[in-house]
Amino acid sequence: MAEENKTSKKAESADKAKDKKKKSKKNPFKSIASFFKSVKAEGKKVVWAKPKEVLKNTIIVLIVCTIVGLCIFGVDTLLSQGMKGLKKLATTEPTSVSQQVEDTTAPDTTVEDTTAPTE
Repeated sequence: MAEENKTSKKAESADKAKDKKKKSKKNPFKSIASFFKSVKAEGKKVVWAKPKEVLKNTIIVLIVCTIVGLCIFGVDTLLSQGMKGLKKLATTEPTSVSQQVEDTTAPDTTVEDTTAPTE
C-alpha cells in the first residue's frame, strides 16, 4: 500500500508538471483579450466627476498655480536685486585693508618729466 501511494504521488506530480507546461504555452492573443476585458470591467466601475466639480477644481488649481508663481517671482526678484546691490557694493568699496591704506595715503600727484630738454 505504501508503494501505491508513492507511485500515485509520482503520477500526480508528473500530471502537474504537464499542466504547468500547458499553462505556460498559453495563446498570447487570449491573454491580451482577457487583459482588455478586465480593463473594460474596471472602467465600468469608475465614478466620473460631474462637470461642475471639474470646473470648480480646475479654477482652484489655476488660482493656486498663479499664487505660487507670483510668490516665486517675488522671491526671485528680491534675490536678484540683492545680488545686484552686493555687486555694486563690491565694486565701489575696497575689499582689503591694503587698498584702503593706498587710497587714503597716496594723494593724486603728477610727476614732471625732468629728462626732456626745455627750450
